[in-house]
Amino acid sequence: MNSPAKTTVASKSIGASNKFTPRAFITRVCELPLWSVLVLVCLVLVGLFGPVISPHDPNAIQLLKAHASPIFFGGSWEYPLGTDQMGRDVLSRLISGARISLLVGFAVVLGAGSIGTVLALAAGYFGGAIDAVVSRVCEVFIAVPFVLVAIAIVGAVGASITNLVFTLIFMSWAGYARVLRSEVLRLRELEFVKLAKVAGCSDSRILIHHLLPNIVNPLMILATLQLGATIVIEASLSFLGLGVPPPQATWGAMLSEGKDFIGFHTSLVLFPGLAIFVVVLAINLLGDWLRLRLDPRFRQ
Repeated sequence: MNSPAKTTVASKSIGASNKFTPRAFITRVCELPLWSVLVLVCLVLVGLFGPVISPHDPNAIQLLKAHASPIFFGGSWEYPLGTDQMGRDVLSRLISGARISLLVGFAVVLGAGSIGTVLALAAGYFGGAIDAVVSRVCEVFIAVPFVLVAIAIVGAVGASITNLVFTLIFMSWAGYARVLRSEVLRLRELEFVKLAKVAGCSDSRILIHHLLPNIVNPLMILATLQLGATIVIEASLSFLGLGVPPPQATWGAMLSEGKDFIGFHTSLVLFPGLAIFVVVLAINLLGDWLRLRLDPRFRQ
C-alpha cells in the first residue's frame, strides 16, 4: 500500500506533467504538419482579404496588355504572374479563385457533414426502420458515379454558386452518414451509454451529450479529406463550364480558358493547376495526420 506522502508526490508529478509550459506548447506545435497548416492559413487569409490584397480588378479587361509574361520570364512587377488572353491579371484572378474554393469547400463540408451526422446518429442509435432506410439510401448514393451525377444536376438546374453548393451537399452527405453510423453502432453498446439509459437520460440527451462528442474525431477526419475532394470537384465542374459562371474567376475556369494557349503561354494553366495541387495536397496531408493522431488504432 502506498503511503500518503508517496501518493501526494505522485499526484504532484502528474499535475506537473499536465501543466502548460512553453516547452510543451512548442513540442505540440512542432508535431503539426507545419507545411500543410501554413498553406491552409494562407488560403484562409487570401479568401478573407482577397479584395484588399488583390493588386488589380480580377475581371478588368485590358486587351492591349494581353499575354503579358510573368516577372521571372521577363515581365514587369505590375503583373507579377502575367496576364491572360484578355489582359486580366493572373495573380488577382488566382486570389479571387481562392475565395470561391474556400467558400464552396467549407459550405459543402458544413452542410454535408451536418446532414450526415444527424442521420448517422438517428440510424445508429435507434436502428430498425430508420437504420434500414438510411443505409439503403447511402448505398444508392455511394454506388452512383459522383461527378457524372453532379454534372447532370448542375446542367439541369443551371450553373451558379448556389446550385453548385447544394448539388455537392446533396451528393456528399452519404459518405459521412455511412462511416459515422458504424461508429454510433459500436458506441451504443458500450457501458457508458447503457448506464446513461439506466440513469433515466432521454434519447436526445444521450445523442447530444454522450454519442456526438465521441464521433467528433472521425467527423473531423472525414471533413478534412472531404474539403480537398470538394475543391477538386468544384474545379472540375468549373473547367467544364458548370461551376461558378463567368466573369467570376475560379481555378477550374482559368484552366479551361488557358488550355487553348498552353503552347506559347504555359503560365495560364501552370499557376491555377499548381494552386489546386498545392492546396489539395496540403489538405490531404493534414487529414492523414489527423487520422494518425485521433484514431486510437494509430496513436502508437
